[in-house]
Amino acid sequence: MLTQFKQLLTHYTGLALSETDHDKAYKFLQSRLAELKTPDLAGYVQQLTANSLRADQEWQLVVQALTVPESFFLRDKGQMHILQQHILPELIQRNRHQRQLRIWSAGCSTGEEPYSLAMLVQKLLPDAHEWDVLILGSDINDKVLAKARAGLYSRWSLRDVGPEVLAYFQPAQQGLLALDPDLREKVTFRRVNLLQTPFPDLEINKIDLILCRNVFIYFDQAAIAAVVEKFVQTLNPEGFLLTGHGELYQQPLYGLQTRLYLESVVYQRSAQSSSRSPAVLPDLPRPAAVPTLTAPDIAKARIATLDQAYQAGDYAQVLAIAQTLLSQQNDFDAHYWSAKAFASLGQYPAAEARLHAALALNKRSAACYYLLAHIREAQGDSQQATELLNKAIIADEQFIPAYLELAALYEYDEPLKCQQMRGQALNLLQKLPPKQYLEEFAAHAQDLILHLQ
Repeated sequence: MLTQFKQLLTHYTGLALSETDHDKAYKFLQSRLAELKTPDLAGYVQQLTANSLRADQEWQLVVQALTVPESFFLRDKGQMHILQQHILPELIQRNRHQRQLRIWSAGCSTGEEPYSLAMLVQKLLPDAHEWDVLILGSDINDKVLAKARAGLYSRWSLRDVGPEVLAYFQPAQQGLLALDPDLREKVTFRRVNLLQTPFPDLEINKIDLILCRNVFIYFDQAAIAAVVEKFVQTLNPEGFLLTGHGELYQQPLYGLQTRLYLESVVYQRSAQSSSRSPAVLPDLPRPAAVPTLTAPDIAKARIATLDQAYQAGDYAQVLAIAQTLLSQQNDFDAHYWSAKAFASLGQYPAAEARLHAALALNKRSAACYYLLAHIREAQGDSQQATELLNKAIIADEQFIPAYLELAALYEYDEPLKCQQMRGQALNLLQKLPPKQYLEEFAAHAQDLILHLQ
């Protein structure tokens, strides 16, 4: 019953239902079958696949039940810094002559992201009233779009912002905060199914910047490839695509080039790109049977399996593997990789609990302190993040990511310390083979050296 529904869900929305959501999906189906007085799943599937308004309404109930909208203003300070300091100024300068700027927040949830973009544009473009500016927010879920249009937010959506953002809000009913009406008018909202809605179209075309963050982590790999192909067709030449960290790992990037920043990777459509249909990636060949595996071999294979699942965005698989390992022994790798999966899902308390369990087994794990620092920073505790990054360096003086992360934290308030941290990172990078890959930054050593220099 569930297998057939999962296939239909992926075909229609791109969403790949994880094992952790099976119980939720099963209860939802039971409830709908009972309410609709439909005897079996076949009848319900027939309703969903009908070309009718009723089918559209039923799909809305499905996505509202099986997706959990989560967003907040100026989410991911690193990527916001790239937008404010690099991408948006470049686009504004490039488009000065035609005075047009087109931005799309795809998968905008309750609207925090497109409204954040409107704030950045207003700050960077004082004469915006003389421009043709489109800031579009889209989502598959009508319910979250209604909330976005209302512009009413709890303080949780503003948990990581300063006074300059709070100035856009006024107290409203039931303890909520109302967004400034002038800013609300700068954003247009529309329902878009990224997989099924045809675009480019009359509105979604010649886009300068597309943000599609923390959407692909829920998508099937084939669906990601199909949507990225449509994004390429929709972008202006040299337009930008910004996704969540690592969401396009192992995806074919036809027509896209990568631009590397310390905070993130940004994708840019080639100046003269003619996108092509993504090739179907062949299955990886299965390794030949190994007659005898040593303990280091087993550990290496286990880490490779966890890493492969994590990089593919299959966090449910990471957690399943980790749980199997932990049922056999108190395993550092199982704790650490499940912490990474929980952190990527935004489940920070669970991630911290696993990291502390990992540190109990290895108190000198710089990677654990580094991930804890990221979690603290995401929760707005920069002081604790700084302390944890220093612990990472104490645990491993060669741990380059901690130096670069500290440099980013020191950049505005303590420029001398920032320069010291970058200098130390540069010295360490120069000792590495040029082609050595640093997973934390999705870049090779030689690329990071060029950036720091």
